[in-house]
Amino acid sequence: MQTLKVNIPGEYYDSQIYDGKLYLWQIDGSILTLNWNKLVKGIKISENLRVPLYFALIYGENLYSNKLLQDSDIKDLLLYKFKQLSDISIEISKQDIIDSTISQQDNPFPFPHADSSIHYKTLYVGSQSGVSSSACGANKKESIYPQPEKLFDLPVASLSTSNLTLALAAGHEGLFDYSLIPNSSNSKSIEPRCISKNHSNLVRWMYASLFGSSYFNNGYFADFKSVKDKSKMKILGGATNQLSLFENTDKEIANIEYIDEQKNSKNSQRQLQNLFPSEEIFKVDANRSKYRFTWGVQDKLCLVTENSLRITRYIPKPKNNEQKFTNLDSLKIEELNNEIISADSSFFGIVLEQEDRLLVVNSLLEKKYFPGEPVNWRVFSKSRNYTNQLHIIYDNSLCIYSFNHDYFVNQQTKLVGIVANTK
Repeated sequence: MQTLKVNIPGEYYDSQIYDGKLYLWQIDGSILTLNWNKLVKGIKISENLRVPLYFALIYGENLYSNKLLQDSDIKDLLLYKFKQLSDISIEISKQDIIDSTISQQDNPFPFPHADSSIHYKTLYVGSQSGVSSSACGANKKESIYPQPEKLFDLPVASLSTSNLTLALAAGHEGLFDYSLIPNSSNSKSIEPRCISKNHSNLVRWMYASLFGSSYFNNGYFADFKSVKDKSKMKILGGATNQLSLFENTDKEIANIEYIDEQKNSKNSQRQLQNLFPSEEIFKVDANRSKYRFTWGVQDKLCLVTENSLRITRYIPKPKNNEQKFTNLDSLKIEELNNEIISADSSFFGIVLEQEDRLLVVNSLLEKKYFPGEPVNWRVFSKSRNYTNQLHIIYDNSLCIYSFNHDYFVNQQTKLVGIVANTK
């Protein structure tokens, strides 16, 4: 499996990458913000590999719909250069970190937290004390606004942002969501909405729907339907004013992101249709002892058994004779001799966490183990330019792995990984 590795020394707890900035939660209680683009452009590398390096680390989404790749000569050349990149391990020095530092500030959020996410230049952090938010990228002195807003007190184990909504896994409290769209009085929701009281420790978006994973059940799918709501149109018109907070950021990019999602969520509301247990989706026996972990992201649901990975495709709006859920092939993984702690999916493939290692199965069905117990790890399936990255934090470094094979995979027929839009 070909991957590019970037190693950043330091003692970290969490990481986020967004809009050209790398946010690092340090064990000493501070948040370090690096200019990611500057850091990458300062990497010493052969000039004939510089362009593929930028695609691998800065412009990760730009190749999916690039017409140049329809030319077989260009495609073969880029594949060859990515292969050359994968033979290189890039070590970032402490001086590189200093030179790329935008700010270092006290962490204004509860520590340690359970999860974090960035959505429309706002950082959301969830912990046992609830969820707080703060603007990020606002100025050079403090990249994260030092006085977060406490949204609610519900303790969360996992959160995910999309459709201007927070999805929340709250352990034994269940599965929740929380709208970030102001109401008629220009204020956000008061309390999160309970979707299910079944246990959930991990939540991911599947278009407008949600999947809640759990150690205590086999997981469940919350089926939502988006319904147009004309009453929201006037309320939402002033929401772009939040962009005025960011004097030193690229407002044009921010507005493009905002408009893109406006088409899908701002003038609509999500209505819960049904809850499907994973046994019903995968058409399997409910015998818990056979199943290790179940999760779903975007167009695919995954179920790990003792020695295999089962995959089901989800179509939010079936046409003609299409089914909402279609069971695809299974993939044998005989090395799964330990419990699955967590899992996630991105475009390049899936990641399984075990006690002393991570396993990546990519969209070419290749397997690779990353040994060592991680402090934390995450993928960025909801980002624009970093969907090919896997961040793994160990005791003394952050390792960023860039997977660059999926641009050359048939998106309509691939079994593993989220399907990318190539139009």
